Amino acid sequence: MTPHHTASAKVVVRSIGTRHPDAIGLLRSGLYFDLGHLRNPHADRIMRYKTGLSEDVRAHVLSTPGATHLAVQIAEAAKAQLYSFANRNQDPVTVTLACSGGRHRSVVMAEQVAEYLDIDDVPAAVEHLHIHASVIE
Repeated sequence: MTPHHTASAKVVVRSIGTRHPDAIGLLRSGLYFDLGHLRNPHADRIMRYKTGLSEDVRAHVLSTPGATHLAVQIAEAAKAQLYSFANRNQDPVTVTLACSGGRHRSVVMAEQVAEYLDIDDVPAAVEHLHIHASVIE
């Protein structure tokens, strides 16, 4: 499930791969989480060429102990930022989730965070910046 990017989004959840040349410029604003410690589907030859939108990849990543709890905490951090006094202009909060290639772990977690935000009626958009990039070998 990928929520559509809409002008009404209060939170933008981005998945990126840190090994892509444009990644550095994407880390300058909002909240940032490195997900390199989660189970990596890239290590499996069958899952390597899939993305985090595939159910088996999703299950693999979320089977990492603490992964689901981490997604909840990231959603809570996004809500805290959104509702803080510092954000009184109600600018959308950007949450950047990163893994090495941007095709697996960050995609799964971006979708999961957006689902938790949706449950709490917080309009969220998901942007997968490197999901279609070549697999990094």
